[in-house]
Amino acid sequence: MKNRQSGERIIFSLLFLLGLANSFYSQTNTNIKNKPNIVLILIDDSGLMDLGAYGGEARTPNIDKLAKSGLMFTNMHASPVCAPSRAMLITGTDSHLAGVANLPEFLPEEYQNKPGYAGVLNDNVQTIATRLKEGNYNTYMTGKWHLGHDEKTLPSKRGFDRTFILGGSGASNYDEKGYLPMKPVAHWYADGKEVKLPKDFYSSKTYIDKTIEFHEQEQKKDNPFFAYIAFQAIHAPIQAPKQFVDHYKKTYKEGWNKLRKKRFQKAKQLGFIPQNTKYSDIFPDFKKWEDLSEKEKKAHITNMAVTAGMLESMDYHIGRYIKYLTQKGLIENTIFIVTSDNGPDGADYTQGLMWAKRNGYHTDFDNNGGKDFFGFIGPEFANALSSPFSYFKYYTGEGGLRVPFILSGKTIPKNKKTITFSFFTDIAPTIYDLVGLSTKANEGFAPITGKSMLPHINNQNVPVYTTNEGVGLEAAASSAYFLDGYKIVKNNIPLGDMEWHLYNLKNDPSELNDLAKKEPKRFQKMLAAYQTYAKNVGVLEMPEGYSAQGTVAKKSYIIIFKNLLPYLIAFILVVTTIVILLIRRKKIVKSK
Repeated sequence: MKNRQSGERIIFSLLFLLGLANSFYSQTNTNIKNKPNIVLILIDDSGLMDLGAYGGEARTPNIDKLAKSGLMFTNMHASPVCAPSRAMLITGTDSHLAGVANLPEFLPEEYQNKPGYAGVLNDNVQTIATRLKEGNYNTYMTGKWHLGHDEKTLPSKRGFDRTFILGGSGASNYDEKGYLPMKPVAHWYADGKEVKLPKDFYSSKTYIDKTIEFHEQEQKKDNPFFAYIAFQAIHAPIQAPKQFVDHYKKTYKEGWNKLRKKRFQKAKQLGFIPQNTKYSDIFPDFKKWEDLSEKEKKAHITNMAVTAGMLESMDYHIGRYIKYLTQKGLIENTIFIVTSDNGPDGADYTQGLMWAKRNGYHTDFDNNGGKDFFGFIGPEFANALSSPFSYFKYYTGEGGLRVPFILSGKTIPKNKKTITFSFFTDIAPTIYDLVGLSTKANEGFAPITGKSMLPHINNQNVPVYTTNEGVGLEAAASSAYFLDGYKIVKNNIPLGDMEWHLYNLKNDPSELNDLAKKEPKRFQKMLAAYQTYAKNVGVLEMPEGYSAQGTVAKKSYIIIFKNLLPYLIAFILVVTTIVILLIRRKKIVKSK
């Protein structure tokens, strides 16, 4: 009898534990399923007003639909250059603390071993992917990484389950060609191993193909997912399939001055800037559209048509991904984030065209199409694209920093715009807040310097940053500090003067009215706050006369010279031989 009772107790206990375990599993599984999927889309070198939803010329219906069904930010700020922005985006931590204070391409060699300046994501920070693994997320990445390219620093070692990525800063969108003399060959990696590209490779297409492939091959399909898609569009070389380009051939025929004015008026119309904002003109030293030859104008118009086409092509493939998620029943619980890493690229690639053509590129889009086309925006059109703001990529004027930011999903307010100030480091903690993770860094890691935007998302009357909460920024010797609607800024040469200026961004987003002398107390207070920020994160002063574009040009010239040196030596030898032979022949003739 006792044995039977003991057996019954054991069976009852086992059944109870089994039920408890099943209940716990069901609850855990339900919690996992209830967590939102996150799709983070990063555009390369796109200013605030390039997308259709923001008033741009490019046709971007899929992104526009996300904007209409979500919340559009018009005061989001990134770094003026790509890798620091990407470090801040993926970690929520200031780029200096994350190890990517500047691009290696932009740095003098003696700085590249300095703390914070290695140009590689360090071990003091955790990525969004690593953190989301705490919530049982499947994590995928496709596209441009640019935060390390060896076995220890690829995204496959930074929390991502599946990856197909470009390791460097840029490349052809069709094959393995690099885009700079210092980077003649580009390298792609799949799940941590270098791979050759598929024959039908086009960057925007293939990055979506691979993301869908990761979903299809996933074993843990009940888990939520995080997909980070970092497009090459619209980084140089600008390239797009012909069918996306032809209808833009006349869009930019009036030139950069009229485009800048059109975007300025559109910004007022859309409420991005106050109605009384003053217009800031194209930089006076830039080329004048009316002084160009018809051939030169056509080249610029074609480059801009391809730029718009590249954005449209990217949007088309984003639409393919949205359609896939819809068909799989995943769209309802997915939050989309769309943004860009900095403003329009104003680098002048004309000096590198000879190298580009020697390495398989061309500049004849009409006859040779998109593949191998070497397109670029150039400083004049970059200045137009950055309208209504000043400057562009490489500079901390608003045109280099202010980027689109769209948040869309079932829990996000619909068809809303917000002008509240926000910063790139705010994106990671916002994602953590959305999925139920702590917005603070885990113990032993550098602090997350950004703030969750979720309180503002839920109530637009609540600002992301309150009075006396400032944000510092430095990259490539350009600096800024934001506080309570004001900004101090120092822009590097050649367009900047390396002097600090003070602007009230609320009524002067064009940065025309310098208040440094009119409000000296505020100016000094903000300057002291910036200096504290710079000391805390480890900002290093660049050498006198430094410029990011100048450093890249210098490194490129050295490489071009080294590549040409054997030919130069051969030429000198041939000429010397001919001269010696002529002299000998002359002596022989004289002796006769």
